Amino acid sequence: MDEAIRIYYTRYFPAGALLLLIVGTGGSYLLWGRQISWFEQLEFGVLLMATGSMIGGFVYNAKRLKPRVNLGRADVAIALNKTDQASVRRQIAGKEPPDQEHLTVVRAAAVQMRKQTGTFLLIMPSYLFLVGSQNLWWMAAGMAIIMLTGMFLIVRDFRRQGRFLQQTESLTEQNP
Repeated sequence: MDEAIRIYYTRYFPAGALLLLIVGTGGSYLLWGRQISWFEQLEFGVLLMATGSMIGGFVYNAKRLKPRVNLGRADVAIALNKTDQASVRRQIAGKEPPDQEHLTVVRAAAVQMRKQTGTFLLIMPSYLFLVGSQNLWWMAAGMAIIMLTGMFLIVRDFRRQGRFLQQTESLTEQNP
């Protein structure tokens, strides 16, 4: 999954976002001409970029991310009580040592959580663009700071989940 997300953010996302910004801004000029300001034309381009990045993220998720992960039919953590779910999350985050007895369940939960986090990483920029397309710049700036902080935390969780899966891979081979 790391490779698929890296490819998305280094190839498809920048090219698609730039293309949609140009098409949206130019298209609004062709539609309305000088009736609207250049700022409103740019807002239209950013709005198209938000819509396109949302659709592109979902399509990329379905075509590239989903086939890489076999999630099974049910949520692994659904049968656990709240304290066990919290323990599983702390183990995956590296705040508790892995429980050898229940390592298979914790690893399965980590895979499911990582897939969910990866999907959110693919669509999160569209929310940032949507906020950026708003006419109230002071509100957009505040929301952008909140969104960027959220993206940072999601990237951190994605890396933690991957690190946990790498570290516990050898442990599961030793204790089948």
